[in-house]
Amino acid sequence: MVITAKHILHSSFYLIASLLCVAMFFIMLRAEYLAAVQILVYIGSIVVLIIFALMLTRTKVGDETNISNNQKIFAAFTAMILFVCLTIVFFNINLEVKVESISKVSIVSVKQFAEVLFSAYTLPFEIASLLLLAALVGSVVLAMKEKTEENNDNKKFTK
Repeated sequence: MVITAKHILHSSFYLIASLLCVAMFFIMLRAEYLAAVQILVYIGSIVVLIIFALMLTRTKVGDETNISNNQKIFAAFTAMILFVCLTIVFFNINLEVKVESISKVSIVSVKQFAEVLFSAYTLPFEIASLLLLAALVGSVVLAMKEKTEENNDNKKFTK
């Protein structure tokens, strides 16, 4: 649905649902940290950034938007080749998993990871958040500058 939706905004919502399902798989595999990262990083920032970019650049999101192309046959052919290759690899691989002692594995909880992240690595974490904020503000400024230049050009042609 992300690829085949007619509305670009609906595609981003389907992407959110898809990434949320991946986070649910991580939870079922008892990888809570990866699920939290999936939700925070991908859904919480990247998809929201895509939605902000769509809204701020004033992209047409109605029925008249044509976001499809004429490469559906090539895409289906490529997907079929990938499926066949992965099936061949899956059936011909020989995995032998030997677990010697599971007691040697130390499991770090999300709480322990957060304590380390927000105590020893607070400064790099904050610097990364400021860089992302600066990038977002810069994209808004560029989008608004392009919009005002378009309005000025339209005013020249109408006079």
